Amino acid sequence: MNTAARRAITLGVAVLAVVAVILAMVLAPRFFTGEPEAFYTPASAHVAEKDPVAVADLNPEAPVPDTAALTAQLDAILADTSDGTSFTAQVVDVASETVLYNRNADTSGTPASSLKVVTALAALETLGGDSRLSTSVLLDGNTLILRGGGDVLLGDGKSDPGHPKGYAGLATLAEQTAKELESRGVGEVSLWLDDSLFGDAHNNAAWDKSLFTSNNIGEVYPIAHYAGRAGQSTDTTYQSDAAEQVRKVFAQELGASVKVSEGGRGSHEGGEQIAEVKSAPLRQIIKHMLLVSDNYIAETMGRLVAIKRGMAPEQAGAAVAAVASEHGAEGADLADTSGLAAQDKISPAALTAVLRAAATSPKPELRELVYSLPVAGYNGTLMKRLGQPSTLGLVRAKTGSLTGVATLTGMTITQDGRLLAFSIFAHQPGGALAPHKPIIDSAVAAIRGCGCQS
Repeated sequence: MNTAARRAITLGVAVLAVVAVILAMVLAPRFFTGEPEAFYTPASAHVAEKDPVAVADLNPEAPVPDTAALTAQLDAILADTSDGTSFTAQVVDVASETVLYNRNADTSGTPASSLKVVTALAALETLGGDSRLSTSVLLDGNTLILRGGGDVLLGDGKSDPGHPKGYAGLATLAEQTAKELESRGVGEVSLWLDDSLFGDAHNNAAWDKSLFTSNNIGEVYPIAHYAGRAGQSTDTTYQSDAAEQVRKVFAQELGASVKVSEGGRGSHEGGEQIAEVKSAPLRQIIKHMLLVSDNYIAETMGRLVAIKRGMAPEQAGAAVAAVASEHGAEGADLADTSGLAAQDKISPAALTAVLRAAATSPKPELRELVYSLPVAGYNGTLMKRLGQPSTLGLVRAKTGSLTGVATLTGMTITQDGRLLAFSIFAHQPGGALAPHKPIIDSAVAAIRGCGCQS
């Protein structure tokens, strides 16, 4: 195949990918009316037929907004405020790669949870959207080894494939184990906990102690239930030792059939696998992570990316940054992969590059990233934002909130039907929590409402 033919095919794939993302953004929000994390739409899903007019705005030849006109609007909205808050931002036309607005967009800032977009891309690219994380049980003599493989969404009951949280259940794992032990005539075991996958990377020196006391994160292990929390609700507290709690729950379930005593903890060589449960496909876990902005899952994903790339779990931030750079997002310096660390540095330009790379990727799981983001006025962390008629259901974005920092990174469609990626940072030196989110929302509403023709 000659060079010209290859270029034509590549261009065709990119155009189809952009159109697919636009279709997903316009049509998929109509299905989100309840609990967000239980609903998942694959990239290949067919939407119910609508009148042809419903897709009239999806013309890939729709006019691109005039840069000067959009800049005038956004500069007026994102002007520095009297309390010292400054804004950095970028808006990019996805299909053409044209930068339509640039407000110091190459300047690195603290992304807060907007960073989870980068972590999502890195995990899907490195691990694959269809991959599933294993929690296994091995038998070595009378020692039973419970081994964590990165699934931190284990449920206490039976496996429930209807939701990524509890998709793999400890009761189901115990039931499988008891049956196998009975078949081998084993009636008493010592239960060893192998939570060694992440080594000692349970904490992060970049995290302020207040993040633990305010229930924003707990120590990270490669085996946990309910993303490290005591129960299913995201309002419940993080556990100080989520892996040990899993061992206790599993031992209690198994104890109904077999006598179980507590064994050691750490890496365990040898043994024959006798039981296993697997997580939901990674794409579903990522969607849940983005919708509810789950820090524990994001940190788990970062460590798994590092391990897959042959790096230490402690290098999760560097591993995620490396994947981002391979997709055009340069200059990221990441202390963690959830966005909790104030030391994380990445630019709005890098974040829009990640979004564009995902939206135009030939890989379905990367394209899905865009419409795994919360939907304005409908679900996740955008449920109570951008709910006015002009933006309701028509913006998908990842929020970010820290002391002195507010960010919003996502995509929307202009009135003329152009798909735009945007990332906006607000930084306030005074240190208010998530300063000036209404200003950011006003800017996004302007982007969405833009015809902006000269």
